[in-house]
Amino acid sequence: MTTNYINFYNKLIQLTTNKSLYKGISNKQDTFADRLTFFLIHFAFFLKVFKNPENKLILQDIYDFNFRQIELSIREIGY
Repeated sequence: MTTNYINFYNKLIQLTTNKSLYKGISNKQDTFADRLTFFLIHFAFFLKVFKNPENKLILQDIYDFNFRQIELSIREIGY
């Protein structure tokens, strides 16, 4: 089950590293804060689209897994 979640998480990370997302930003830098913002925006759209009572437990598992991974990443880089 978590292998599906890690694939989803990695896909979101891949989307946030897309260089075309940073063209409209004034400093045009790919910083951790910018990546985190774009990650959360993509994740919010995902949750909004798939929100329904039938998916409630699965979406909660995905939410918990993603934020656990974000926390691990933040700790790993030392923030």
